[in-house]
Parts: sequence; C-alpha cells; structure tokens
Amino acid sequence: MKNLNRITRLLTAFILVMLLNIVLLLLPTVLKSDHTPEPVEGRDHPRETESNISQNIPNPSNITTNNTDTNKNSQHSHNDTDFEKYSIPSTLPPAPTVSIPEANNSGADSTPSSDDVSKDANTPEEHSDSVTLCLMGDLMCLAGQQYTAERRDGTHDYTGSFHLVRDFFSSCDFVIGNLETTLSESNPYSTKEREVNEQPNCNAPADYLASLTWAGITHLVTANNHSLDGGLVGIEETVAHLDEYGIPHTGTYRSDYNGAHYMMLEKNGIRIAILSFTELINQRTLLTASQLARMIDSYSKKDIAKRIAQARADGADFVVVYAHWGSENVHEVRDYQKAHAKEIAAAGADLIIGSHPHCLQEMEYIVTEDGKSVPCFYSLGNVVSSMTRDINHDTVFVQVSLRSNKEANSVYNSVSITSLSLLPCHVLTALDGHYRVITPLDYKTGDKKITEELARAKARIEEIFAPHGNTPESESQRH
Repeated sequence: MKNLNRITRLLTAFILVMLLNIVLLLLPTVLKSDHTPEPVEGRDHPRETESNISQNIPNPSNITTNNTDTNKNSQHSHNDTDFEKYSIPSTLPPAPTVSIPEANNSGADSTPSSDDVSKDANTPEEHSDSVTLCLMGDLMCLAGQQYTAERRDGTHDYTGSFHLVRDFFSSCDFVIGNLETTLSESNPYSTKEREVNEQPNCNAPADYLASLTWAGITHLVTANNHSLDGGLVGIEETVAHLDEYGIPHTGTYRSDYNGAHYMMLEKNGIRIAILSFTELINQRTLLTASQLARMIDSYSKKDIAKRIAQARADGADFVVVYAHWGSENVHEVRDYQKAHAKEIAAAGADLIIGSHPHCLQEMEYIVTEDGKSVPCFYSLGNVVSSMTRDINHDTVFVQVSLRSNKEANSVYNSVSITSLSLLPCHVLTALDGHYRVITPLDYKTGDKKITEELARAKARIEEIFAPHGNTPESESQRH
C-alpha cells in the first residue's frame, strides 16, 4: 500500500509537469498579436553605422554642379543595410521656387482627418477636359517591411504605410509608382535570403499588391535593377501577379510578349503614355541578350526615340518617361543622367521621373532645341522602405494636372501642364501602431521626437529642391 501511494504521487507530479510544459509551449501563440514585433535594427541592417548617415548630403551649391562620376560601385548595393506637398505655383514656365507649408505642431496630440491631405489649397479642381496624375519613386518591399506586415496566417498587410496619403492619392485620376521588387514564390523572399549571387535580393509575396491597390495606386512601372533578381521565372510570375490583381504595368514582360512597350492611360479625351527604362540590371547573365531585349526595357537613345515615336503614332498627347539611373544614397546627379535626360527630352518626352538612388535628387527644366520645357525629377526617392539612412526615408509625390487645349498650336500635342505641385513626406519607422508610415511633413502631432524628425526631413528636402539656374523665361517655351 505504501509503495502504491508513492507511485500515485509520482504519477501525479509527472502529469502536472507535462501539463505545465504544454501551457508554456502554447502561451506565445495565444499572446501573439496581429502585428509582428518590429525587428531589431541590427538584425535587419547588420552593416549600417551611424557615421555614414549624413555624409551623403552635399552643400547646396554643389547640388547642380558636382556631377562627377563617383560612387560607381554603389549602384547595385542596396538592401536593408543601405537599404514628401509643397506647392509649386502653377503656370509653367517659369520654374518656381519651392516652399513647404509650416506644420501645425501645437503640442496636443491629434490624428489627421481625411481632409488634412486631400483638401489642400492646391488640390486641382475637376474639369471635363483635364487629368491629374500622381507620380512617385521606388516602392520597396524589403525584409524589414515584410517582417512587420506579416500576419498570423502568413499573409501580409502593408496598408499602415499608406493610410496618411491614401486620400491624397484619391484626389488624382492616375497614381503611378516604380515597383522595385519581384513577386515570385518560386524564389526565396528577402526574409529568407538577403543576397543572391552576392547582390541584394528584392523579392516579396504577391499580396503586397493588395495593399498598393487599397492605397489607390493604379499603375506600376517595373523596369529596374532588381527586375531580374528571380531570373526568367521571377519576371514571369511578377507579371502574372500584376495581371491577377488587375494592375496595368510596363517595363518587364513575359518571354512571349509582343505588344506595346508602354502603358496608355486615357481620361476626358486625353491620352497619356507611360514608358519605363532602366540603365542598370543585376543578374543580367541569367538571360541571353535576346531575352533581355524582349523582357526588360533597357535604356538606349535609339530605343527611347523609337518607343516615344510609336506612342505618339498611337495617339499619345502626353508622354511620361520613368528612368532608373544614377548612384545610390547620394543627392548628386551624375553626368550620364544629365546627358540621357536631354536625349529623352529631345526624343519627345513631356515629363521625366527618375528613380534608383533611394534618396531625393534635384529637379530641373530641360529646354529642347525647339523651345519645349520638360520637367525632370532626377530621383523621387523611396516611397517606402526599411532602409536605414535618414535620406532613404525622404520622399516626394509629384502631382501634375493636364488640360486639353484645342486651340494650342503645338508640334507635339494640344495638352498642357496647368499645375505642378509636390507633396513632401518622410517615412516614420513607427506611428500609432503602424510601421513604415509615409507621413506628410505638415502632419500634426504633439510628439516632440516625431516633430523634430519631420523638421529635419523638411530641411533636407528644401535643400535639394532649392531654386536652380536654368529656368526658362520666355512665353514661347510654354508646353
């Protein structure tokens, strides 16, 4: 009997220990929230140091003149490691002075209403003969973004990044950005492999597109240095997912594609062609030369002239060219960017939007031989990313209003730019439970740290978009 009691006590103790272990194993799952915790910066950015954050900001006097071809080795280097509205008074030309509205940081916490962004004084009025475009830079989806967007069921929700600018997007007819990631389930995502063949791997789950659609982004360009990160199958799957989500796109194509290498947008009788070219391609040896020519729009003077001419022949009234070029993490524009921008303008482009540097670069007006003035933004920076430098989180949205001018006597078209304005923003790492939040610089908050961060971003952006010296003056140079 004594031995039986001892065995009973031992069994009871054993059962209690087992139950305790089961509870401890299940507890993390029960307590896990919808948001994956913010990853530690060292985990996402193992090689970033504080000392290199501010070294890329030039003296204002050098922004337009210091165009030496430095940093040539940086053009393929970005990952998580390296890896905003001011109004331009409307009529063009002459080119205006840029100013950022003062933030109303009164000291009391306040959440902006939907009116804070969309009902700005510069929001264009709706006309039956007008169209409004919003153009932006690089839409990254790096490992840090994927971590913080992941849900318990394995899906991702990035809508928190866009909720402060969604109403602004809704005020525009077309919203266009550069998708700088592949969407290929046959290849490892950035969370699994940071590099492929010793170069950064930009690959994300396709549900990123659901959040972009929710935000109001209507069209995407896809020609950039990461188009080939997943090889031929990566391009094929990315194109398939874009089609699946119903997002028009241009820049990369299936191997059997034989259609137009541009998008044609149309509203109120105005037809707008969007072209996408890249100067840089990582992993280019994964395709043959003929495959590259068919599947990725790479820049050449001959090709840009041919594509713009075809778009005009197909009825385009206005042509926007996205150019992926330059050096990463520097504000200086390289000589070849300037040269190629002149070629693009001479070929008949009406607006040039640059990307790839992952920070802002200057804007200028290029005057062609026949007197046309072409706005050129050399880089609009990252729309959103988990890169680590401060300059990687300054971004600008370009809002352009076009209007049909049937009485205009133009060799190109009868559509003119009636207003051009910028919405400058800064991406905050975290805000009100959201991560990687694209935040207009006039966001109202009583948080001193956020106020100071936005003020620093404002100073950087004002420095880059300082008045420049090649402003066209005469009325004859109007669009």
